[in-house]
Amino acid sequence: MSTNGKLPTNSLQGCRILVTRAAEQAAEFTEQLQQRGAVVLECPTIQLVPPVQWDEVDAAIRNLSGFDWLILTSVNGVRFFFNRLQELGLDATALSGCKVCAVGPKTAQLLEETGIKPDLVPDQFTGEGVVAAFQGVDLQSKRILFPKADGARDLIPQQLRSMGAELIDPVVYRNIIPPALPDKAKTALEQQQLDAVIFSSPSTARNLAALAGGIDRLQQLLILTVVASIGPVTSKACHELGLTVTLEPEQATLDNLLIELEQYFSAQ
Repeated sequence: MSTNGKLPTNSLQGCRILVTRAAEQAAEFTEQLQQRGAVVLECPTIQLVPPVQWDEVDAAIRNLSGFDWLILTSVNGVRFFFNRLQELGLDATALSGCKVCAVGPKTAQLLEETGIKPDLVPDQFTGEGVVAAFQGVDLQSKRILFPKADGARDLIPQQLRSMGAELIDPVVYRNIIPPALPDKAKTALEQQQLDAVIFSSPSTARNLAALAGGIDRLQQLLILTVVASIGPVTSKACHELGLTVTLEPEQATLDNLLIELEQYFSAQ
């Protein structure tokens, strides 16, 4: 590392990094890695698709005036929710009487681009952080809309209901597994050519295991590879797969994970 405390601009020079985010999400992070000299292999392990049926989401959207809070925990949730809002002929003004909680700076930024300034942004960008942020809010008899991903943890609904809220949590998008690994990514895995693999959600880790041939096979393929996890929930999924997590930032954002990668490889 340089003596002035700043990381060199080529801090990841030559590092071969596997990015497992969905294809439509990977571009910005891939560019940031490449700007630092990394060789990036995009390997989408999830595809983002609408729910099987929109009935529950539509019913909630048509009754937005009856909700006190809207909780959006990801950029994906914002995109799918507001796209559906527009498809039903509505816009952000439909939320004028509803407070909004946004989890993470990227989610908050995208909301602000739609004209909505979040009323609450938890300090920690996890389900636990959401629950902690609402500890100081009177939720007795309050109605909360929590559009979620299929398979999302039950922590937020369970905890906020126990605090007196009536919480509706329709599925607004699904994560499905692509049919196969991209050829270049598959070759790099099988020949153990990777320096690091990035997991940005539990699904990315679990789905890579499924696509690679199972948990034991994934452990073999990544035995020489640095496993970088965006946060504690994703790290837990990695540990359940028998993977050793080398890097996990204190704040669960890709920007912070990028800093961890730079510091780690600059010190090697």
